[in-house]
Amino acid sequence: MKQERLKILSLLEEGKITADDAAMLLEKLGSSESHYFFSDDTAEQVEEKLHRFAKNAEHFAKEFGHKVGDAYKDVEPKLKKASQAVLEKTASIVDDIAHTLHDSLEKAKANETEKACCDGKETCCDDNTPKPN
Repeated sequence: MKQERLKILSLLEEGKITADDAAMLLEKLGSSESHYFFSDDTAEQVEEKLHRFAKNAEHFAKEFGHKVGDAYKDVEPKLKKASQAVLEKTASIVDDIAHTLHDSLEKAKANETEKACCDGKETCCDDNTPKPN
C-alpha cells in the first residue's frame, strides 16, 4: 500500500490529479481520514508537497492569464480592422444592390409610361417616333 500512496502523491506533485482527488484516493486505500496513513513526518511532507503544488498552480494561472491577455492585445487591432473591412464591404454591396434595384424600377416605370402613352396612337408621346410593331 505504501507504493500506491507514493504514486498518488507523485501524481499530485506532477499536477496530474487535484488535491481533492489525492485525498479521496488515499482515503479509499484504507481509512476514512488520510492522516492515519502517515507518521507525523510523512504528514508534514504531504502538506509541504500540497503547498508547493498550490503555489505552482497559482503561478501557472497567473502566467496563463498574462499570456492570454498579451495574445488578446495582439489580436484585438487585427479583429477591429477585419470587422471594419467586413462592415465597409457589406455597406458597399448593399449600396450596389439598392442602386441596381432603383435603376430597374426606374426602367420599369419608364416602360410602363411609354406603353401607356403609345397605346392606340400612331406615334409615341415623348418624341413622336413611330410606334413599335
